[in-house]
Amino acid sequence: MTCPLALTALLIAVSCNLDNVGVGISYGVRGIILPFRTNLYIAVLTAAGTALAMVLGQQTFLFLSPESGAILGGGILIAMGVWVVLQETVSLKESKCPEPRKPATGEERPPQSLWRRLVCILDNPSLADDDFSGHIDFKEGTLLGVALLLNNLPNGVAAAMIKLPVAVTTLAVGLLSILTFWVGIGIGRYMGTSWKGKWAWVVSGLLLVGIGLAEIIMVLPIHI
Repeated sequence: MTCPLALTALLIAVSCNLDNVGVGISYGVRGIILPFRTNLYIAVLTAAGTALAMVLGQQTFLFLSPESGAILGGGILIAMGVWVVLQETVSLKESKCPEPRKPATGEERPPQSLWRRLVCILDNPSLADDDFSGHIDFKEGTLLGVALLLNNLPNGVAAAMIKLPVAVTTLAVGLLSILTFWVGIGIGRYMGTSWKGKWAWVVSGLLLVGIGLAEIIMVLPIHI
């Protein structure tokens, strides 16, 4: 594997996992514990989702030339990056998801669809701690992992279209998933609410835009 491909795979993995920094900051601020086994479980989920998206992307777009695949894949990355930045810039000002609150005795939780729960967990990761134990177990980690996985699927498809190696990209996504959670939790514990964890999503979106533009520029003919 050439150095540019390795670097691009690493940058894609970083972008996919910057979400985890924001989640970790939220947990660090609130003192919520993410055990290593749950962290590892979430990493396996997100890595497996990335691998599946890349394999499906490779099989679906076999008819594309390398140049066309790079342009289309780069376009998807740019579109995803712009969408992430717009969504997170708005949510920094206003959130439509409730703040986590332990129900009073006998009080029933309002009904909420699974999709809405996943969206709200990404918007406010503390909602994953469903039983307010201050500890993310496997069940709660599954919801968090699936939410992160769904958020990363388009990145996996785009990575396949720009011909990144599945094994290396998947491994990078899994390892960085674990590390970025630790980094975010550490930031949250030491910097507290003074650090806006939401900006991790904005940085992730800008990184996707940069990767997409670079991929398109590299395959376009340059006339001087």
